[in-house]
Amino acid sequence: MDETDKGWVNWKDIYIKSEHYSELIKKEDLVYLTSDSPDVLNELDESKAYVIGGLVDHNHHKGITYKRAQELGISHAQLPLGVFVKMNSRKVLAVNHVFEIILAYLEKRVWEEAFFTVLPPRKGAKPLHEITDASVCKRKDSEEFQDEMSDSD
Repeated sequence: MDETDKGWVNWKDIYIKSEHYSELIKKEDLVYLTSDSPDVLNELDESKAYVIGGLVDHNHHKGITYKRAQELGISHAQLPLGVFVKMNSRKVLAVNHVFEIILAYLEKRVWEEAFFTVLPPRKGAKPLHEITDASVCKRKDSEEFQDEMSDSD
């Protein structure tokens, strides 16, 4: 942690240790969070510790956190972003956003609310159900229009 900016010392329920996490927590109690994991996290298990990757998984570092979790034999998962959210940009989130989403989920116990409480507007996030509902409406309108056209023939 930054010794010149000690604002972190006031964080509640956050404990800073000098040891590597592997010295403090058994690997079966860890879950590595990475957007590249094929596993989707549906619930947070409060008996587990979640590792949020420190590198952005894109460009020349694509998949590095997922590969690292596999190499270490640590469970891995991605947040259920794609289940609830359609974004204009890539679904890779900043470390602080992942942390804030987890905190919001622990408070609300609803992933969709947690995502939309935290995601910045620049991500262009929209609820997936709204997009799906709009697609269904467009398809119905199109089908009704086609029915009307064939009735007029």
